[in-house]
Amino acid sequence: MITVRAEYQARFREITRVNEETFQLSQPLVSELAQLMTQKYGARMEALLIDPNTKDLNNNGTVFLDSKGRRICITDTLEDGEVIAFMVAIAGG
Repeated sequence: MITVRAEYQARFREITRVNEETFQLSQPLVSELAQLMTQKYGARMEALLIDPNTKDLNNNGTVFLDSKGRRICITDTLEDGEVIAFMVAIAGG
């Protein structure tokens, strides 16, 4: 079992109503984290988090980064103590 921390920004924060929270995962997989989040927060979170066509994390206007600043995908493995940032991509300048 591992513990990971999810940090939420923008639309993710609107859905969760918290800045961050921790999850206990029995398997160290992004897919398990995504499943726990959608179970907890429902259809709105699933629509924002998961691409309905690919079943991977939704890359359409959203960004998911690990503690090292790398983008993650649904099949990635997580480490104990990992921090995952969930945010909406912002364009412009």
